[in-house]
Amino acid sequence: MKTLIPLLLAVPLAAVTLVHNGKSDYSICLAEHAIASEQHAANELAGFIEQMSGARLPVVHACEPSRHPYIFVGQSAASQRVFEGVDAAKLGAEEFVLKTKGPQVLVAGGPPRGTLYGVYTLLDRLGCRWYTRDVSRIPKRQTVELGNLDEGGKPAFEYREPYFTEAFDKTWAARNRTNGAFSQLDASVGGKVEYFPFVHSFYSLVPPDRYFKAHPEYFSLIDGARRVERGQLCLTNPDVLRVVVRQVRDWIREHPTVGIISVSQNDWEGWCECDRCRRVEQEEGGEHSGPILRFVNAVADEIYKTNPDKLIDTLAYWYTENPPAKVRPRPNVRIRLCPIGVCISHPYEQCPRSAYFVKNLKAWSAITNQLYIWHYNTNFTHYMAPMPDFDELAADITLYQRNGVVGIFLEGAYGKGGGGENAELRSYIMARLLWDPRTDVNREVDGFLEAVYGRASKPLRAYYDLLHHEVRLPPAGLGLHLWIFNLPSFSPGFYEQAEKLLSEALAAADNDAVQARVLQAMLPVEYMRMIAAREYQVQGDTFAPVSLATVQAQFRQFAAKLRSFGIGAISEGHDLEVDEKNVEAMRAWPVISLENASWRVSVAPGLGGRILRMTSKSAGELLRIAKPGEREYPNVGGQVAQAYPDFPLRAWETAWTGSSTSATEAVLSGECPNGLKIERRIRLDGAWVRTETVAENGSAGPLDVVLQTRADLEPGDIDQARVAWPKERVLIRPGEQPVGNETLKDADVPAGEWSLRRAGMAEVTNRFDRTLAERATFSWTAKGGSRVTLGVWSKKRTLQPGERLRITADYSAK
Repeated sequence: MKTLIPLLLAVPLAAVTLVHNGKSDYSICLAEHAIASEQHAANELAGFIEQMSGARLPVVHACEPSRHPYIFVGQSAASQRVFEGVDAAKLGAEEFVLKTKGPQVLVAGGPPRGTLYGVYTLLDRLGCRWYTRDVSRIPKRQTVELGNLDEGGKPAFEYREPYFTEAFDKTWAARNRTNGAFSQLDASVGGKVEYFPFVHSFYSLVPPDRYFKAHPEYFSLIDGARRVERGQLCLTNPDVLRVVVRQVRDWIREHPTVGIISVSQNDWEGWCECDRCRRVEQEEGGEHSGPILRFVNAVADEIYKTNPDKLIDTLAYWYTENPPAKVRPRPNVRIRLCPIGVCISHPYEQCPRSAYFVKNLKAWSAITNQLYIWHYNTNFTHYMAPMPDFDELAADITLYQRNGVVGIFLEGAYGKGGGGENAELRSYIMARLLWDPRTDVNREVDGFLEAVYGRASKPLRAYYDLLHHEVRLPPAGLGLHLWIFNLPSFSPGFYEQAEKLLSEALAAADNDAVQARVLQAMLPVEYMRMIAAREYQVQGDTFAPVSLATVQAQFRQFAAKLRSFGIGAISEGHDLEVDEKNVEAMRAWPVISLENASWRVSVAPGLGGRILRMTSKSAGELLRIAKPGEREYPNVGGQVAQAYPDFPLRAWETAWTGSSTSATEAVLSGECPNGLKIERRIRLDGAWVRTETVAENGSAGPLDVVLQTRADLEPGDIDQARVAWPKERVLIRPGEQPVGNETLKDADVPAGEWSLRRAGMAEVTNRFDRTLAERATFSWTAKGGSRVTLGVWSKKRTLQPGERLRITADYSAK
C-alpha cells in the first residue's frame, strides 16, 4: 500500500463505476456499532453522490459483499472479510485508508475523525468543494467513477485552526477538515482539539486577588518590588509550582474532554527579576524562556503522573520567543511559537525584516518535535484593512512543515458577525493549506472566486492581483511590508485602480446574492478612504480633520452598511458601537503656536499636553507625525511629559489646560485624579526647544511619583539611524526584530545629552539635567512608519503634600 500524507493524487483510469447514467447498484455499508462521526460520514457521502448524479445510495448495516457492491464506510465485520489485514483501529485519530478490491470500496480510519476525513478526501477528489457556509461546488455528472485505490492519508498537521468567525461553523469546519478549539465541531463530526484555558493563563492559575496579599512572593519582582500590575509569576518559587499543579488538576477534573492545558505567560512583559529567576536565565543563555520552560516541564512531569494523556501548552512569545540554551520540552509539552514581530506580506525566508523569526523557528525545531505555531493573519486594529498575505501564507505553512511543526493556529478576524477583509477566502485557503501545504493556492483562489462571484470573478481576481502586486518583492511587485497593527501605505493610484475594478465587479454581478457579496468585498477600500479622511492637521489655532462633520457622517453610513451584512466588530477587543462612539467623540482641539527665528512649534494642551509639531526652519520636522488609524490617534506621538506611580506602570490620566505667555513660551497645567498637579513649560530659546516639567503633590497624603518626558522622533532611513550617548547603538540589526527598546540605568545613563543620528538628515539632540534623571529609555520600530523614541525618567520620590519633583528635556537639530 502506498502511503501519502497528506493524500493528493491524480485519479488514475477508472476501475470502479459508482454511478452510471444516474443509476447505481451500490449501497453504503456501515457497521451497526459505528460511532457518530462515521454515521455522519456515510450520510454525507450518500448525500453528495446524490447531488452529483441523482442516484441515492442507501446506507445499510446488513451487508453481503459476495452478492452486492458496497462502499464500506468505517470498519465492520463485512469490510474485514473483504479487506483482510486492514485494521482501522490501529490508525491515528485522523488517519484513514482508501482501497478498492474488485467492485468493493473501503473508506475507513481511526476514531474519532479518520473515517470522516477519508470520506471528505474522496469527495474532494471527485471535485467537491465547500468554499463558504453558503457556497459550494458539487460537480454534476451522470456517471461517477473511481480509480483503483490503495493508499492512506492523514493531515499534514495534528492541530489545524483558522481562527476566523467564518471558520467556526460546524459543517464548514468538518467538510474542510479543520479541528480547531474554537470551531463548533462536536461528537457528531468527531469532535476537535480542546484547550482549557486557551492562552495567557498565569493569573488564572494563581489569581492575584486570592494570593497576592498573603503571598506577594508568588509574583514577579520588578524594580525591587513584588508586583501584580503588568507582571508575571515567580517561576522559581516551589510554592507557585504546587499551586499551579493543583489548579491544573482541578481544571482536568472540571473539563475531562480537554486534551491541552495552557500554562502560559500573561499578555505583557513583567518577568520576575529575583535572584533565582535571574540565575536560571543566565544558565539558559540569558533567555527569559529558560525559567518558563523549566517551570512548565515541572508542571508537565507532575501532571503526567496522574494524567498521562494530557498535554501542557506554553508560549514562545514576545520576550520568550528566543529558545533557551539547555532545557528541552518534555514529550507532553507543546510550545506555541508566536511570530508576532514579522512582516506578513513576504515569505519569511525572503524578507530581511523576518529573518530573526526564521532563526528562532529553526532553533526551536532543533530542540522539540512537538512545535506549534501561532500565526497572525489580519490587521488587529483594522479588520477591514486590505491584507494581501496569501503568498506569505502559502510559503510559510510549507516552511513550518519543513521544520517539523505539528500544529498551527492562524489568528485572524474573529469579531462578532465576522466580515473581516477577505475572511471567507482566507479561511478556505488556510484550511486547504493546513490539510496539504502543497495546495495550488492560485488554482484554489480561482475556483473560490468563480463559485462565489460568478461573472464578477474576473475583475475581483484582477483586484486580488493588484493587491498582491503592492507587496510582492521586486521585480514582481513593489515590495511593501505589512504588519498586524499598522495600516498599509499603498502606492499612489492604488485606490483609484481598486475602485475601478470593484465597480466592474459590481456591474458584472448577475444576481442579488452575488451583488451582495461584491458590495461586501468593496467595504475594505471604502474603509481605508474613510480612515485617510480622519487625518488631523494644524489649521490656525485648531487641530482637526479638514471636514470633521463629513468624516462623522460617512462613518454613520458605513456602520449602517456593516450592520446590513451582520458585521458587529471591525477591530480586536471591542464591538462596532465603540468605534461609533469614538468617531462621534472626535473634535477640533485648540492649538498654541510658538515661533522664533529657528522654530515653529504647535502644542495641543487637550491632547495630553502634547507638542504636535516641532519644526526646525533649517532641518524640517523633528517629530514623527502620527497617522490616522494608529491606536489612540490623534492623542499619540509627539513630545509629552507624564507622571507615573513607578517606573514600569501606567501613567496617570491627566487633564491639561494651557496658554501662551508670549510668542515663544507656553505654560500648561495638568491635574491628576489623585491630586497631583503638574506644570509644563515649553520655551523657544534660540536654537533650542526647552521643556521643564514640575509635579507637586496637591493631595492630603504622600504620593509616590516618577516623571517621564519623551519624544517620538522621525528617524528617516531607520536602517541607518543610530542613537548616541556617546556610545552608539545601531537600531536595526540583521537577524533581529525590526523593533526594540533599551533602558539605561546608573552609569549607563547619558551624561545630560544624547542624540538621534539620521542618515542624510540633521542630528536631533536631547539634553536634560542629569542630576534630576534616574534612567533613560529609547525604543524604535521599522513597522508602519519608522519611529525612534527618546525618553528620560526622573528619580522616584515619595512626595509629601506640597513637595515637588522636576525634570527637563531640551531639543535641537544640527
